[in-house]
Amino acid sequence: MIRRLPFPAACAAAILCACAPPSPDGTAESSDETGGELLAAPVDARYLTHLLFADGAGNAFFGSFDQTARGPHLSRDYEVQVSDGGAWRSLVLTRDTLAVARAAWRLLPAPGMSVRVGDAGQVVSLHFTGPPDRTDEGADSVRLAAGEQVSVWTGPTGQRESLGIGVLQAGPEALPGMLFFRRAARALRIPATAEGGETLLFADSLGNGFLIHAGALGQPAVAYTWLHGIEATWGEVMLAPPDPASTSTRRFEIAGSELWGTFRPLATEVPGVASAVRLEAVLRIGGEEFHFTGLSATLPTP
Repeated sequence: MIRRLPFPAACAAAILCACAPPSPDGTAESSDETGGELLAAPVDARYLTHLLFADGAGNAFFGSFDQTARGPHLSRDYEVQVSDGGAWRSLVLTRDTLAVARAAWRLLPAPGMSVRVGDAGQVVSLHFTGPPDRTDEGADSVRLAAGEQVSVWTGPTGQRESLGIGVLQAGPEALPGMLFFRRAARALRIPATAEGGETLLFADSLGNGFLIHAGALGQPAVAYTWLHGIEATWGEVMLAPPDPASTSTRRFEIAGSELWGTFRPLATEVPGVASAVRLEAVLRIGGEEFHFTGLSATLPTP
């Protein structure tokens, strides 16, 4: 159900979203990630988890955790990158095969990465210390912690998504921002049918933000906003298509509202270097104008 809530013209905007998919064998898991864990028969399946973070200071985080369970084996493909306002740098790039865990969808520790999970396996925090052979211990230390969820929903292909408060420490300060979480799953016996789509996450220095899902080909764009403490979901978002030949400004507009804006890659971004692109955006609500930074990434489905 699409909800449109009134947005005061003088306030800033913020977006948070989170969701998770049903079990790949067709059984339902608990309605949120803090509930009890479902005990189901093992199934060969692919699990995808994505984490995106942005704050108003230009810091950004991209995490892709791809796990495939086949019989007793679990294949992992983890990729994590962070930007502390400058160029992207890699924190984790792991491809290996392990013995399958009882809950094959859970994130597991990797070289240079530790994982703290809650009682139901939900991600509480990730800590990155860099390669174990580094002598300057702590130089690459990065921590991402999940806070309160602001909005939780189920995506069009069953994936669970949420937008919430997160804290990223990639330097001397721990800075709050917007944290997007997605978990999707597919039993390997079911052919893959859906294509991924572009996701854009923005935040400002006042604790506001917004999220846009461009959607797969043929699907309309949607948006999730957290504006001055008011949550809303928008299903009629007009998003200008990207121009692969340029880095020109793109426009978005939410039908039936006073909310529209523009975004473009930061001038310092080098196309194709990272899996995500850092952006700057201007959000307009009525006659007011607000400035955001964020990131864009094309997130596949399993």
